Amino acid sequence: MSLAPSSFAWLVAHDVRLNWRRFTDMLGGVGIVGLTGLFVGGGIVLHLVAWPAVLWIEPFVHGDGATIMPIATAVFCIFTWMIAQGLFGVTRTLYDRGDLDLLLGAPIPASRILAAKAAAIAASTLGSIALLVVPLANVGALLGNPAWLAVYPTLIALALIATALGLGLSIGLFFVLGPRRARLYTQMTGAVIAGAFVLGAQIVAILPHHLRDAIVGWLASAGAAHGAVGNAAFLPVGAALGDGRAIVMLLASGLILFAVAVNLLATRFAAATLAAAGAPSGDTSAHHATHPVRFRGGLARNLRRKEWRLLARDPSLFAQLGLQIVYTIPIAVVLLRSEALPTALALAPTIVVIAAQVSASLAWLMVSGEDAPELMASAPVHASEVDRAKLTAVALPVFIIVALPLVGLTIVSWRIALLTALFATAGAASTALLNFWHPMPGNRRGMLRRHSQSKLIALVEHALAILWAIAIVLTLMSSPIALVAVGLVGAILLFIRSRHRRAMDCPASHHATALDTITAAPARV
Repeated sequence: MSLAPSSFAWLVAHDVRLNWRRFTDMLGGVGIVGLTGLFVGGGIVLHLVAWPAVLWIEPFVHGDGATIMPIATAVFCIFTWMIAQGLFGVTRTLYDRGDLDLLLGAPIPASRILAAKAAAIAASTLGSIALLVVPLANVGALLGNPAWLAVYPTLIALALIATALGLGLSIGLFFVLGPRRARLYTQMTGAVIAGAFVLGAQIVAILPHHLRDAIVGWLASAGAAHGAVGNAAFLPVGAALGDGRAIVMLLASGLILFAVAVNLLATRFAAATLAAAGAPSGDTSAHHATHPVRFRGGLARNLRRKEWRLLARDPSLFAQLGLQIVYTIPIAVVLLRSEALPTALALAPTIVVIAAQVSASLAWLMVSGEDAPELMASAPVHASEVDRAKLTAVALPVFIIVALPLVGLTIVSWRIALLTALFATAGAASTALLNFWHPMPGNRRGMLRRHSQSKLIALVEHALAILWAIAIVLTLMSSPIALVAVGLVGAILLFIRSRHRRAMDCPASHHATALDTITAAPARV
């Protein structure tokens, strides 16, 4: 049955088809047979992993001693993740344009276009979290408790509410801050909200026992006093636990909020798309009129300024780096909960890991994400000079990121802060060199997906960061075993460096590597 052109279902199917193509492209353009095998095999593995997880979770959720805290924490984490995904989806729709100009120029109501776009964003948001949660619900139902199936309508309702909130927040920021600044602040807001998905349970975990018990008791008493239906805050919790009235009310709330947001914001959305199309890249005209650009000599200086300017022009990179930092914070949480380590000693390895991971990402951007590889390859300069300039360009952003926590450590102990700075510098240098010696050309916007090109390099990169973190902890504990960790790092780098030299010394392989870099690195128009 074919859908009527320009109908809501037709528009939704179009957007879902586009999202599906992006997904298959991310997997390397795998065919239908390979994709079917991937889904079937992945589904079986996820359900097998979910089986023991459900057996462990069941007593805390539906058993006699069940409490509201686990399910409330899970709902909070899922909801914050969905809001962040909604923000990212709306921002991508506004700024990446795609087919918006064609659709808005057609005789189709703006509210219908926005509703279809928002529905596709909600479906994408739902799929990103359902992949992990739905296997738990299926296994729970198979084990004899159909209340687990309440997860399905709960996730649908939360996706609708989160998309409506993301739509309102992103368009609100757009008109308050303007088209140029809104993209940066929306990306950063999404990164902060997404961080709550990771840190939601960790924040409660690091609280003192008496304060954590007080929060759990308050949640339990509030839930018992108001009930899942009597308090909107506990409505998702009641729906997830299988309360029929809560499920109906949550679904109705999601549909109503989604419809209201689409109808109220349709005109604003159309205006925002027009403004985003003509948004300037920066207030450079007035600045250049009063402060003309002066050309200065020096290869290293100009390359560093070029890399820093590219970083400043792409707001999405800040959001991706922010997410990378947030995802590292649970390491500090685990160490802080350990009574064997003081606070300063627990924070030091986290700073080292953050420096190493951020340095690796920036090095990949500057080498593998190079926008003009043909120009760099044909320039009358030696490749080692370019590499050295880009390597020094990595240092400033990493220093800015770790400067504040290092200042905090200095207040506690200048010795620990100094050692942490030294190990953070070494860790940043090692992961940067890894990406310089083993480039993996790709699109700059796919920074967080760069490891899909080489799982081995991803494993080595994480191993280097972990080894430096172990080394700083052992050094602060005055343990000579720290030399073993440092020695392992040195051995890994020497091995990678030797392979890099052999590739550079071989004319054929060097030519192939340069050619691959030039042809594989995407050009930005």
